[in-house]
Amino acid sequence: MSNEHRSPPPPVIDAARVVSYAFVDDIPYCHVGSLFTDEAMIAQVPRLAIAVGLGAQPGPLVFHCDEEWISLGISDAETVEQAKQAIERIYPGVSERWIDTHVTLEEALAYYDSETAGLKCSFCGKRPFEVEGLIEAPAATICRSCVEEFYGDFQFDGEDEVGN
Repeated sequence: MSNEHRSPPPPVIDAARVVSYAFVDDIPYCHVGSLFTDEAMIAQVPRLAIAVGLGAQPGPLVFHCDEEWISLGISDAETVEQAKQAIERIYPGVSERWIDTHVTLEEALAYYDSETAGLKCSFCGKRPFEVEGLIEAPAATICRSCVEEFYGDFQFDGEDEVGN
């Protein structure tokens, strides 16, 4: 396959910093185990990316991607090395193809912010991947945690007066 169709992945896929990637469209696929999405079983894919979540995910994620680096399915592992070993069983020979990205956390966050137009909670400053949900309005955005915190702040036990 020509290199013009083999662009590297973006620094971030699905709120995870890409640390290593491989082109596997010309590697024989060995069906070992199964990876399912809501819609179907994911079989052979042309691109793989190992990434570390920007949020609180405990370990690396393996993104099984199409030619445009759109994630079709995700598997996980304890370490990047274990992820590579697991993928080697499915795509024999991929171990010679991994390309490390050297993307720093700061670069990944800057990319993420550019892709999300800097969307953050206007009150706590957390990004979408750091919260359970956001409500957007023209002048402000608020996350669920801040809504719950402010709701608690407005509650009173009957002795407090409104406005104090």
